[in-house]
Amino acid sequence: MKKIAVFVLTVFLVLGCAKKEEQKGQYLVKINGVAITKEDLKKEVEALPPFAQKMFEGEEGIARLIDELIKKELLYQEAKKKGLDRDAAYLKKVADSQKLILISALLEKEIEDKAKLSDKDVMDFYEKNKADFMVQGKTIEFEKVRDMLAQRLTAQKQKEVFDGYVESLKKSYKIDVNKEAIAGLSKKEETKKEDVKKEEPKK
Repeated sequence: MKKIAVFVLTVFLVLGCAKKEEQKGQYLVKINGVAITKEDLKKEVEALPPFAQKMFEGEEGIARLIDELIKKELLYQEAKKKGLDRDAAYLKKVADSQKLILISALLEKEIEDKAKLSDKDVMDFYEKNKADFMVQGKTIEFEKVRDMLAQRLTAQKQKEVFDGYVESLKKSYKIDVNKEAIAGLSKKEETKKEDVKKEEPKK
C-alpha cells in the first residue's frame, strides 16, 4: 500500500493542478465542473522537467497525461468530500508547507540573487590560487575546473550571504531564549535513559 501511495504522490507532484472551469479555452475533460483545457495541458507539459516530458509525447502520451490529471482531480474531490481538507493534521501540513514555500521565496530573493558570481569572479579566484590546481607539476586548465569551481564558490558565497542575513535578522527581531526550559529538556532525556537502563534485564 505504501509503494502505491508513494507512486501516486510522485506522479501528482510532477503534474500541476487542473484549473477551474473559468479557464479560457475549450475543455478536454470536466470532472464535476472542473475543466481541463488544451491550454492547461500545454502548461502542464511545459512545467515538467525534460525527462518527464518524454513520458507524455504523442497521442498515447497525451492520453496518459489526461488520465493522470483525471485521477488526481477525482482523488482531490473525494478527499474534500470526506472533509479531509478540514482535518487538523492536514491543516498543520498545509501551514508547514506554506512556511517552507515562503522561506524558499525569501531565500531566493535575499540570498541567491546576491550570491551570484560572474565568470570574471571565478577566473580571478583561479588565477590567484593556481597553485591549488596543480597535478604532477602541471596546472589544470581553467576550462576543466570552471564549472566545479563556480559551484563551490557560489555555495560559499551563498553561505556567507545567508549567515550575514540571519545575523541582521537576529538584531532586528526580539528573541527570547528560555534557557531553563531548554536545560529541562536535556534533564528529561537523561532521566529517560536512566529509566531504560534500570529496566534492562541483567545478563
